Amino acid sequence: MKLNIQNVTPETVEIQGQSVTRTYAEGVMLTMLVATAGKNEPNIASIGRQYAEAGLRLEGSPAAYAAYIRADKAAAVERTKQEAAAKTHAERFASYNPTALEVARKAGARRAREDKYRAMGAAIRSANGRSSWSSGDFE
Repeated sequence: MKLNIQNVTPETVEIQGQSVTRTYAEGVMLTMLVATAGKNEPNIASIGRQYAEAGLRLEGSPAAYAAYIRADKAAAVERTKQEAAAKTHAERFASYNPTALEVARKAGARRAREDKYRAMGAAIRSANGRSSWSSGDFE
């Protein structure tokens, strides 16, 4: 339920275009809104959030206050989980981008391996069927 709460003063408040006293809004109207929401916890939490954001007290309805606190805590827990997941992803992503030194080491190892295989191929091509060459000479 979206409430249009405006012009909050110490004495009056405008809710849905209707100017009412602050006491009425924090007591009777809040209680009626919560009763209208029934057992719909997200709706009750939404009403409580809107009242709290407007600077109105939630003491008139313990259900609205409790639902607002529970929803706020659940949102904080979810936000913490998302931040932890984002941090883990950032750390994992950083490992995908190698440093220049790692790139150079991998290139050197690749070149050494290619040189070794090239030498093995040359040895195989130079050997003839009557030589004592054996594939066991290579590691």
